[in-house]
Amino acid sequence: MYAIEDVPRILFGAFIVVMTVVTVVRKVRSGVKNHYEIQESIDLLSNRLGEPLEEYHPALIIYDRFQDDFGNDNNLTDMAYDILDHCRKQSWNISVTRVEDLGKHTAGQYRHSGENGQIMIRVGDDASANIILSVLIHECMHHFLITSGIGFKDSHKNEVLTDTAALYLGFSEYMNKGQIGVGYLSYSELLYAEKLIRSKEE
Repeated sequence: MYAIEDVPRILFGAFIVVMTVVTVVRKVRSGVKNHYEIQESIDLLSNRLGEPLEEYHPALIIYDRFQDDFGNDNNLTDMAYDILDHCRKQSWNISVTRVEDLGKHTAGQYRHSGENGQIMIRVGDDASANIILSVLIHECMHHFLITSGIGFKDSHKNEVLTDTAALYLGFSEYMNKGQIGVGYLSYSELLYAEKLIRSKEE
């Protein structure tokens, strides 16, 4: 039992605990401008796809060829098929082409017609296998989502959904490796989205 004189001390202790929790939540969300869009995306993916997929492990032969020459159209296309195979999508036709320039701040671009998709990847002098792979994953997610009929009407929400889908479908490691200047989510937002996705698996 607590004496009446202990009440202020207990209330003060409870206040400190509440403020600590609020501070932790703020720290997790710091740098996370799109937390509502990320949560909406995860809810949509969970509703349409069920549980998140296991971590992606590329086919070694394809991955080795890609790392040796990530500017080769055939290697890029083979890598895209390997990415989509992991997503368990049974029907698609995709081609990937290297281009020199897609305009300012554009690393990749996706176009589709029915089940057919075309990805264009800018491979500049500053390119690395990690960055090109994360761009390719992002563009493959556009193909997966569009041909699966999953999306939002708002274009910004769709881009957040695309990066979130990459994490939900098991590509976290490769998105994190190439995150600098890639995609629509910041590194903090990728980590935030990963944390929310992992909480769904528990």
